[in-house]
Amino acid sequence: MNYDYYNPGFNFCTPEEGIVKQSESLGSILFGDRIFNSPYNIRMRQNASCTILCKSSLSTEQATFMNERINEDQAINWLVDGLPASELKQDPKSGELFYDMGFNLGNDDDEYAEKPLLNNHYDIRMEYHETANGKFRVVGVLVWPFSLDTPSSGQPTCDTQSANPPHLSVSSTKKNEFYYTYSVTWTKSDTPWATRWDNYLHIFDPKIHWFSLINSIVIVVFLCVMVSMILLRTVSKDISRYNAMDLSEDIQEDFGWKLVHGEVFRQPRYPMALSVLAGNGAQLAAMAGITLGTIISSSL
Repeated sequence: MNYDYYNPGFNFCTPEEGIVKQSESLGSILFGDRIFNSPYNIRMRQNASCTILCKSSLSTEQATFMNERINEDQAINWLVDGLPASELKQDPKSGELFYDMGFNLGNDDDEYAEKPLLNNHYDIRMEYHETANGKFRVVGVLVWPFSLDTPSSGQPTCDTQSANPPHLSVSSTKKNEFYYTYSVTWTKSDTPWATRWDNYLHIFDPKIHWFSLINSIVIVVFLCVMVSMILLRTVSKDISRYNAMDLSEDIQEDFGWKLVHGEVFRQPRYPMALSVLAGNGAQLAAMAGITLGTIISSSL
């Protein structure tokens, strides 16, 4: 189940100017995205270290809600310049690195199953590409989430390099107070703007796609053969009936397939609408065929 980022159960940090819903593109609407502004202050090519976002608190009900979402492996989704924030992962079969959209709300693996950890610090790596005219474009957003409890001094240190940093877990029996922090690092990338989505569009097992393609082709061929057989039987039956008619008898009224000859050359009621729909259908069919051909040829 999906939740809004600013759901009261999470009690995430909110912008000073208030929560403002952002306009979505057609793709975002189709995917069901709900986009809002954020309190993060990230500027082009300006690194930031251990920036305090806000001090948050969770009641017992909110802590219970948060732990339940962590146990469900809920992921947080950010959008930066139209790109989703992702975690860097490796395909276990091919060993290829790819960007997995979204990052974990917390950690409930192994020893943390009974007492899950909440990720409250984010190491953000922004990848940018410099164009020929000296402009900079964002081509990648990576996030490494960490669970860091506030030390006894009362101020977060964001020490993610420590061997055993204190972890943060929220209790369902008392009020919890902690900080949300983040760090930003900008790195130059050779990935151009036009291909920045290639790192996100990862295929885990190409064999699955081949199986689906072959399965679809077999089904289409089978249906075409069935329809052709039905049409052939119907037409053959009508033709045999026409040939058996006595030509010396009075001309009888046309029936069956003979009625088609009077409809083929008749102008339709809306010729412009028919031509537009036929043209669009032909274009979509050609585009789908070229795309499939390109994919098949590139994978061989």
